[in-house]
Amino acid sequence: MDFFFGLGFDWSFLNPTTSFPAFFVKAILPPLVYAVHGYIATWLAVRMLFRPYEAWYVPFTNYQIPLTPGIFPKRQPKLAQAVASTITETLLTPEDIRRRAEELVTEENIYKTVDLFVDTVFLKEFRDTTKLHRLASDIATLSPTIVRQFVDSTISALEHGTETRVSAITEKLFDQVLMTTRINLDQANEIAARLMENFLTPEKVRNGLITLLSPTNINALEESINVHASGPYRILARIIGVKRVCNEWRTFLEKEPNEAHKLIGDLTKRFGIKHQLAVQIANFDLRSMPLDNIANLKKNVVRFVEGFLIEHKDDILEACKRLEDEAIVTVRNAVLRFNPEAVPGDWLTGMKRNISGFAYSYLNRELGHMVEQAIPALGVHDLIATKITQFAPQQLEKLVYRICQNELHALELFGLMIGFFMGAFQIFLNGITYPTH
Repeated sequence: MDFFFGLGFDWSFLNPTTSFPAFFVKAILPPLVYAVHGYIATWLAVRMLFRPYEAWYVPFTNYQIPLTPGIFPKRQPKLAQAVASTITETLLTPEDIRRRAEELVTEENIYKTVDLFVDTVFLKEFRDTTKLHRLASDIATLSPTIVRQFVDSTISALEHGTETRVSAITEKLFDQVLMTTRINLDQANEIAARLMENFLTPEKVRNGLITLLSPTNINALEESINVHASGPYRILARIIGVKRVCNEWRTFLEKEPNEAHKLIGDLTKRFGIKHQLAVQIANFDLRSMPLDNIANLKKNVVRFVEGFLIEHKDDILEACKRLEDEAIVTVRNAVLRFNPEAVPGDWLTGMKRNISGFAYSYLNRELGHMVEQAIPALGVHDLIATKITQFAPQQLEKLVYRICQNELHALELFGLMIGFFMGAFQIFLNGITYPTH
């Protein structure tokens, strides 16, 4: 203590003989006053961030009192824009949203969604009779449009060479149906009868023979016999006069059509052409053909189907339109007769897997582009800014206090501590400035 007094500082209040009021005024009161001052100043500064909520004016004038309203209410539109920009440009960027969406969009998650939708929504709705009838009517009404659009888009894609489903389906039908199909004898007889009635009639056979026995073909037949037939057969052909016989046969076919029809019909019956044709049809098996022939036949069938669809596009669309009423009734009855309990579990699981696989492949390819388009369309920045702008000052204050309550309270205490130390420092300065004499 003698050391401090020796420095000339005014430390008289530390003298034991100093009275308590003098000690309180000189040593205790300044830090307390400064501490209270620091706390109140900080508390007031924090409150003035939000209050007053509205502008105050000098009574009976239009003069606005400075610092009214509070900083946040006064700058709320700019605050809203700043917060929205911070969130959309830094905290919640389109790249972050896209990356998070790609993490969530997995085939397993999509399968869980499809499974939940099918089990709890789709199948459940089919058990409600009223909803089932309404659903059946809606689907039936929409079905003709869907069919026409599907047919039109499919054939248009065939025309541009971008459609592969038709060829794939045709090849699958060829392999699983045509290759394994066998025609029984009754069916073969029916087919043979239709062929005889439409393609092998006496008139068509007569015309075919007349065309075959043309002078050019008869001369070619005679030359071929002379070149390739052995000696005895060549002599026999000359004795018979193959060329003369063919010309007489042609003349008979041309000049005696009625007799020719009777002759051809009688020979067809005597030779059992119909039965022989039916036996050949019944015994025919595509699998006995060479593999190259089967492959070429398959390609020809695919080309035929595609060409038929392209050539008769208008006719097919017109047929779809004419069958619209029948399609609506058929689809409606099919939906009404649908029984969810009759669906095989394995098929349902496979269907869910197929849907989820299709959705995953599509989203995996298009999700990034979809997110980039969706975020600007959603207007997240404007939405956030509008929401903040619409906050009442009281709501804004409560929001900030809910987020920063501890920090703001610590700031007030920090003001108190600064005030206390400023009071202590003031005592120290007084001791230096007013030394004891």
